Amino acid sequence: MSEREFETDKKLQRIRTDTIQFEEELRQVESQLRGIEPRLDAEIERFKSVAKARRDEYEAIRQKAKAAENVWKNADRDYEFAKKQKQKQISDLKKRADGLRKRLKDAGRAREKRAKELERERLKQIDKARRTEEEKRRELGMS
Repeated sequence: MSEREFETDKKLQRIRTDTIQFEEELRQVESQLRGIEPRLDAEIERFKSVAKARRDEYEAIRQKAKAAENVWKNADRDYEFAKKQKQKQISDLKKRADGLRKRLKDAGRAREKRAKELERERLKQIDKARRTEEEKRRELGMS
């Protein structure tokens, strides 16, 4: 085949057109490849920064939650201690009141006992004085 025939052959012309089109397309793709890596790296870096910021926010919140939990636990311990102290103080005061009630009861009984003893002693003295007076009257013959 002559060169002219090569140039006029429809299939070859189509192949040549396709080749030119493929080369142009290849240049565009290669140009896109050169530009895509920095753009994608920048996008990846942006996502990485956002992820780090969110992780930092999470860590700050987690630390605040941990601190709040510790404060809560301390407050709960204080509450339980105060509740036990209240119960102990009330129990101690009730025991003391019971002891004082018993002492008052015992003092009342002792007072009654002593009052009876004094009354008996007084009655004995009255009886003794009466007998002594009767004896004196008899001796004096006054009866």
